[in-house]
Amino acid sequence: MKTFPIAFFSLIFISLLAGCEQGSNERAVGLLQWDRLELTNELNEKIVQLAVAEGAKVEKGQPLVIFDKRRVNADIDNAQALVAQAQARLDELIKGPRAEDIKQAKALYEQAKSEQELASTELKRTKVLARQNLTSPDDLDRIQARLQSAQAQLAAKRAALALLQQGTRSETIEQARQALLAAKAKRQRLQIVAEQLIIRAPQAGLVDELPFKVGEKPLPGSMVAVMLVGDKPYARVYVPEPLRASLHIGSPAKVWVDGVNQVFKGRIRSISHDPVFTPYYSLSKGDRARLAYRAKIDLLDTSAIDLPAGIPLEVSFDVSADNGDGK
Repeated sequence: MKTFPIAFFSLIFISLLAGCEQGSNERAVGLLQWDRLELTNELNEKIVQLAVAEGAKVEKGQPLVIFDKRRVNADIDNAQALVAQAQARLDELIKGPRAEDIKQAKALYEQAKSEQELASTELKRTKVLARQNLTSPDDLDRIQARLQSAQAQLAAKRAALALLQQGTRSETIEQARQALLAAKAKRQRLQIVAEQLIIRAPQAGLVDELPFKVGEKPLPGSMVAVMLVGDKPYARVYVPEPLRASLHIGSPAKVWVDGVNQVFKGRIRSISHDPVFTPYYSLSKGDRARLAYRAKIDLLDTSAIDLPAGIPLEVSFDVSADNGDGK
């Protein structure tokens, strides 16, 4: 965007102020501007495509700059697999154990019960033989250990069968449900990250600047696109201090744009309360007359839509026609 040094405004401002003191038209100077949006990137990825060119008119949501999404897409695929795994686990717990699993657990319980009974019978027979000194103490100890092991196995199989017959506890199901929600949240976060790798137009407007090229890798927070937005441009001017008290938001104005024969109707959108130069309370009355206040003047004519930014202009205020409420 074309810029002008402060000296440019100072010279014009002084000449216009002199005209005001001599009773000429009440005018201010400035530049034609459009509302400006600076779009930044959030991730450190390489640019793979510039979807538009500088100067292009774009609609809201239209892609402008596209970054490399391969790494994020891989993370999304992994997150999707975790969601599927958590969903399958939850479904399994809600359905509860299958009849086949219960049947198998019963069979293992009966087997353990038989082994325990066999070990108990063998121990009784071995004790009789031991009293008759027909077997060694080591054999008796071995049979006793075998019985204890069989009893432990029987207790474990009984507990496993009881757990299957009672079904899944509600606490276990809730844990699985929360795990599924966490997996989905991670996937959604990564999908949001992937969307951030496409810089889109937040509203309709004109692409004014694309400072990076395909293949470059801007740092996070870099300005990667600049847009000019709004229905029409506006005049950004400096209002002389003698006029400030007579102007309000909504006050009418006339705008002369350099190189354009038409005089545009305008209306004050905003006007600052603070001067742009030395604070008024440190100046004499004569010095205060040199202060200026930054203001924005909306151009009301539809023909202003084709005007470019950066053109010098002048604004005239008809103070007598303003009753203080902008009407």
